[in-house]
Amino acid sequence: MTRRPLSFPLALLALVAAGAILAPAVEAAKPALPEIRTSEQNRVPRCVTPDRLMAFLKTRNPRPDPRYRDIARYYKQWGEAWRVRWDYAFFQMAIETNFLTYRQPNGKMGDVDPLQYNFAGIGTTGGGVPGDRFPDVKTGVLAQIQHLVAYSGERLANPVAPRTQLKQDDIIEASLRLNRTVRFSDLSRRWAVDPKYGSSIAWVAEQFRQQQCPNPDVGPPEEVAERPAKKPLSLKIKPVEAVASRRPEPFARAPAVRGPGACLIQTASYGGRATVLIRHETTQRTEYTALTVLDGFESSMTDQYIQARAPGAQPIGSFHDQTAALAKARELCPPDAVETGPAQEASAR
Repeated sequence: MTRRPLSFPLALLALVAAGAILAPAVEAAKPALPEIRTSEQNRVPRCVTPDRLMAFLKTRNPRPDPRYRDIARYYKQWGEAWRVRWDYAFFQMAIETNFLTYRQPNGKMGDVDPLQYNFAGIGTTGGGVPGDRFPDVKTGVLAQIQHLVAYSGERLANPVAPRTQLKQDDIIEASLRLNRTVRFSDLSRRWAVDPKYGSSIAWVAEQFRQQQCPNPDVGPPEEVAERPAKKPLSLKIKPVEAVASRRPEPFARAPAVRGPGACLIQTASYGGRATVLIRHETTQRTEYTALTVLDGFESSMTDQYIQARAPGAQPIGSFHDQTAALAKARELCPPDAVETGPAQEASAR
């Protein structure tokens, strides 16, 4: 369980002067915050886009460091991969970093250095302890999303944050004691010691709704907001075009295994190193496919694979490499029911 001083949530509640930030002074009742994990009943509103999240952030921090240019897109990317409400993860980041300024009300820097790429105070346990450090923005966002997965009650095979690796069993045990799905409001007194932590997140969400998302079910006219993060012109463009225009070659399936608990683990590749683990329930068995994809195009390539090869399948996790994804698949398959299929190429290149 993460325990640390509440530098930024308290900072937000205190920043009233000069109209900097206005937040509720008291928490009359627990805010109605959504569940951490997405579902058919708990989707990110259509009006939420990475571009609109960044536009909202800039109303509080007009000149964020250029290194954060694509941060909202990473929240969408990792949030979709791990089935986390990425809009509320972004609002949590805004609370924790004071809209990426990392400054307290008195203007001083908090415990976390911006170069740590630690956007949620993971491992900042007090007394000036800076917490976990990550190599870049993308990994820092992934660490927060995975930490939220642990708080939702799901164990991760190989989380990127040392704090998650160390404490996820304790975090999960406390979450399971709730005997219900975990909400962002349940992070109060847990992720942070402040009882108003949930109210702070709810306030940021409401400000965003008023400014950028007054009609949650109406998608934005600017379709550019839904495209992957901009990348410099390179040969990586061609595989993406191939994915969209070329039907993958069929798999050479391993022999079917019938009966309760039957399970198949297989691999497929569109190139790249990042790997998405896909689960497909068939009448014969449960199939787990470790699909390698090009960095930055996880969602589009996963969708293409599912449409072509496994209609109705669902991505259940994103990993740095295929080995980690296969380890998770073996963890999910009963040891006496696993059948490993041969590695296959998805023929996208």
